[in-house]
Amino acid sequence: MVKINFTMFRSRLLIITFLCLYHLVYLLNLNAQEIEVSAKVDSNNYLIGDWIRFRIDIKYKSGIKINYPTVLDSIQGLEIIERSPTLVKKQGDNVIETLHFTFTAFDTGVYVIPQLNFEYYIKNDSTKKLVSTSPIPIFVHNIGVDPTKDIKDIKPPLKVPISINEIIKYFLLVLLIIIVLFAVYYYKHRKEKNILEVFKTPKRPPHEIAIEALQALESERLWQRGEVKQYHSKITDIIRTYIEDRYQVKALESTTDEILEDLTSTKNLDEVIINKLREMLVRADLVKFAKAQPLADENEKSLQLAYEFVKDTIPVEQFEESAK
Repeated sequence: MVKINFTMFRSRLLIITFLCLYHLVYLLNLNAQEIEVSAKVDSNNYLIGDWIRFRIDIKYKSGIKINYPTVLDSIQGLEIIERSPTLVKKQGDNVIETLHFTFTAFDTGVYVIPQLNFEYYIKNDSTKKLVSTSPIPIFVHNIGVDPTKDIKDIKPPLKVPISINEIIKYFLLVLLIIIVLFAVYYYKHRKEKNILEVFKTPKRPPHEIAIEALQALESERLWQRGEVKQYHSKITDIIRTYIEDRYQVKALESTTDEILEDLTSTKNLDEVIINKLREMLVRADLVKFAKAQPLADENEKSLQLAYEFVKDTIPVEQFEESAK
């Protein structure tokens, strides 16, 4: 008959149980070292319209591939307000990712952010593994209404942080505005400068312009070709224009008598000069209005009198400058 040593059997059973527990703890710790996930909210109690801040932290070894669950499809009754970009940072051989969500609820009740399952694969291992977060209950309460107070919003508008892309966009817009303003200023300044340069250019003396015009008329030989009326009209036009520029009187719009009177009374011209001008202007009036036909020497004399009137009325300082 076999006798069983219960003391030895019990000792071996304890050793086997201890070894199993040790390996189980080891495997759990091994998984914990591979990847850790956690989810939390800033509170479990909210009022209608409050912002519910939900955060997921994932810590895993480099080389692990993670399949994220769709958070928005998992949360029933809560409305998404904002999802911030995933924050990723390195900590030795570990990678830490942080996801931020903002929800709100527009009805009272109990809501549950369920368990979120993250599938992951270790490098060079095709075995699918799973790690999960704990479910989070959320209690949304009604707001006590005080009829004696003014109506106001439940919550102020949510302030959305400015992203780097928006900063770059605004910077480029401001830079473009500065470039356009500078171009407009440069163009305007350059145009004004050109205008000032034009005004700074000294104006030619009236006597030079008149003498050149008389010389051009002389070369046309109008009266020699029978165009006597046009010849005398051009002489008077040249002289009237000269008088306007030289004495600032409206000679082109005035009659012969008005011109002679104005030059005699206000400009104090010598009588000899006035008589030369009178003879030339009167002869031109007779040709234009009375259809007179001057002799050849009278035609030549009208041109000569025009030359003499211009030369006799050149300002002293301009006459000296021309002489030099």
